[in-house]
Amino acid sequence: MKVNLGINTCFALKRWPRPADWASVVRNDLGLDLVELSLDLVEGIDTFAGGRDAVERHRAALDANGLQAHATFTGLSAYSLDLLMHPDQGRREAAVQWYRSIIDLTAALGARATGGHVGAMSVPDWNDSERRAERWDGLKRGLHAIAAHASTVGLEYLLVENLVAVREPSTMAQIEDLLTDGDGEHVPWRLCLDVGHQCVPGTVGAERDPYAWLQHFGSRLVEVQLQQSDGIADHHWAFTAEHNAIGLIEPVKVLDTLEAAGAATVDLIFEIIPGFEDPDGRVITDLRESVDLWRGAIDARGTER
Repeated sequence: MKVNLGINTCFALKRWPRPADWASVVRNDLGLDLVELSLDLVEGIDTFAGGRDAVERHRAALDANGLQAHATFTGLSAYSLDLLMHPDQGRREAAVQWYRSIIDLTAALGARATGGHVGAMSVPDWNDSERRAERWDGLKRGLHAIAAHASTVGLEYLLVENLVAVREPSTMAQIEDLLTDGDGEHVPWRLCLDVGHQCVPGTVGAERDPYAWLQHFGSRLVEVQLQQSDGIADHHWAFTAEHNAIGLIEPVKVLDTLEAAGAATVDLIFEIIPGFEDPDGRVITDLRESVDLWRGAIDARGTER
């Protein structure tokens, strides 16, 4: 098994919005070289000129700091939307078009994948069994169309994330229903497994066990998002001594579970979201502590990276 340690740039939101600034933090403060670009920080892409400028600034920052962007990823702004399962057909169609534009942007940035949040049902739709089935079928049709577009621009795969509400993809069965192997005209849909999202209301047993998820999907995983979690809520904590004392996520146990499950090459991506009220200096300290903990665990067990 080989792992690549990296970070989602969501940590920089409202603190280091310029690519040159967060890129310096990733390289010089954290010593990482792999990033996942949060779309919250790829600004001004609603116009052609703005999109071209965003690509130029990001590619310059990545090159100047020796960084590789393996993917773009939906951020907090997109996560606030219903996207491909919106109750209104026009908004669902707009979500497909938005994803197509993000795929084009991702290809221009030189990344190989994009994805994350794909949709959430409204409460009325979820509570009506017929409309619930319609929305889910529509989601799968939308993902199929998006995968076709991704194939035309050369992306390698797309990512669907396991999430935390019952009205969005959040159980093993739901995720299994969305994953695809792709074909000559469609890229695959792969799982981005977040180890802090096993806190879905109403679930029990293996559904609430991050290690059960790692075991079940491990042989097919391309990405695991790392956050410390107590299994109660979606905290996106750093791996500090304070949080590790009550957290469920143990680096060695994660690595052992992945290897036992038959994982091949997996990107381990920190998705740590500091509180906006947290002191800026502490944010860097907490991120560095997290990186040191995981790098130490990877090296101690001799895992290739």
